[in-house]
Amino acid sequence: MAVAIAPPSGALLNAILSYADISEDIGGGMTLLRVSAKRMDDAVIAQSLGREAARLADVSILWNDDESEIHAVLDAAIPSGVEDFWTEPQFELTDLAMAYLDEMLDTEERAKAG
Repeated sequence: MAVAIAPPSGALLNAILSYADISEDIGGGMTLLRVSAKRMDDAVIAQSLGREAARLADVSILWNDDESEIHAVLDAAIPSGVEDFWTEPQFELTDLAMAYLDEMLDTEERAKAG
């Protein structure tokens, strides 16, 4: 069962742009904007975002200083109860695939031996 995470709302992104108190120049004309834990407790921010205020801890904005626009939205939310959320997909080669790879290696070795 896949757990769906709603993307950050426009209100959340606006809050980060308005209230970000962590600004890290990462080079290339890009700045990472975040809201600190202390700032997240601000009543104005909490009230305006409601339940979504908790998402401030997960979301940051990569700001393009040259173009004065959002370059990317970074969302580190991991759904609760899904331990392998970031695990890369895995697969296992079949016997036929292994035989094919062995044959290709043999062909390469014969070509090098010449």
